[in-house]
Amino acid sequence: MLPTTEEPPPGAADPGSAAPAAAPGPSRWSWLLPAAIVVVALCALSGTVGFVLGAGRPPGRGSVDVGFLLDMSVHHEQGTALANLELIHGGSEDVQVYAREVLRDQSYEIGLMQFQLGEWGYTREEAGPRGMAWMSMSLPLAEMPGMATEADLDLLRAARGRDADALFLRLMEEHHRGAVHMASYAAEHADDEDVRRLAARIARNQELEIEELRAAATRTGLAVP
Repeated sequence: MLPTTEEPPPGAADPGSAAPAAAPGPSRWSWLLPAAIVVVALCALSGTVGFVLGAGRPPGRGSVDVGFLLDMSVHHEQGTALANLELIHGGSEDVQVYAREVLRDQSYEIGLMQFQLGEWGYTREEAGPRGMAWMSMSLPLAEMPGMATEADLDLLRAARGRDADALFLRLMEEHHRGAVHMASYAAEHADDEDVRRLAARIARNQELEIEELRAAATRTGLAVP
């Protein structure tokens, strides 16, 4: 319908001369906006403080997290040394395949542990001369569970062929059992989720590897006590 052109009724205000409308007064809810801004700001501040004081703070040197990563790095270093000696002096391809797996896996895990320690401001040199305090059993690093003695290492350096294979399998089984003992504790007691996950992985993998090395011993006819 088209608009009409009728004149406005008498007394009606002229649209062109209408006075401006009065500005609306403050709403009874207008205080909510600044209050909400203050609440949001306080929440953000408390979240930031919580991050700095809580999850953002690196664990202490005496924590399970740092102690495990430092000590297991040392433990793994000896594991790779044992695997290298088998690759140099061993005679069985079955056993050497296993040694290569140990060398690959434990070298990779050393890298993971060193990276996390570095993120927290720690270095490999902070390990020792004693370890295991995080398990309430402080002792020299060389006496951690499963560690081969210097005499054992000398025997492996001197052994050749099947003798080296058998000695390597025996020492590595003990080494793995010690690592499972340490990693199982860290998987349960560490605070950091990534450390717990890595520790559980190490414990699980080394339990499986014990079965693999026993299978290698059986296939090659090696007598491993």
